[in-house]
Amino acid sequence: MGGRTAAETMRVKEIKRKLSGERLEYDCELLERSDRHAVLRYRLPHAAQVADLTLPDGTVTYAHYWTDRSFNVYHWIAPDGRTLAYYVNLGDQVALHPDRVEWRDLAVDILVTSDGRTQILDTDELEDVPPGLRREIGTVREQVVAGLRTVIPEVAEATRRLRTEAAPQEDSDGGPRTPRY
Repeated sequence: MGGRTAAETMRVKEIKRKLSGERLEYDCELLERSDRHAVLRYRLPHAAQVADLTLPDGTVTYAHYWTDRSFNVYHWIAPDGRTLAYYVNLGDQVALHPDRVEWRDLAVDILVTSDGRTQILDTDELEDVPPGLRREIGTVREQVVAGLRTVIPEVAEATRRLRTEAAPQEDSDGGPRTPRY
C-alpha cells in the first residue's frame, strides 16, 4: 500500500507492551501498511526530553514497524522539517491489525542523532529481566547497532517519500537528513 491523502487518513492505535506488563497506547495516523511493514505518524502534544535531546512541541514521529525485525524506528522530525534523531526501539511480537499496531518493548533503545552520535539507552531496565532474555536482548542490540548504516538511510528515504506524498509543503527543506557516521 502506498501513502494516503489527507482525506484517506486512517486513525489507528500504537500499543506498546513493556516487559513490566505496562501497556501504553497512542492515537496515530496510518500512513502505510503491508503484510510485513507499517508506518504510523504521531505528533507530540508537548515538548519532551530523551537523553540529552529536546523534542520541541509539535515534533512529528514517523514510526516504522516490521514483523520480521527485532526493532522499530521512530524518525523524529522537528516542526521546521529538520530531522532531530532516529530512535530505535528493540522490540518483538509485532502484530499489524486493521485498527492497531502492537509490539513488545524489549527495554533497550538506541538514539541516533542527526549528527551521527549513537547512544544506547535504558540498559538499567534490564536488571529485573531473566538472564536468558537479557542475553537475547544483548544479541539483538549488537545486531541492530551493526546494521544502523543500512537501516537509518532506509527509514530516512521512506519518511521523505511519505512526507512528500502526504503533505508536499512539509518537505520544503529537501526532506529528512541522514546522519553522518
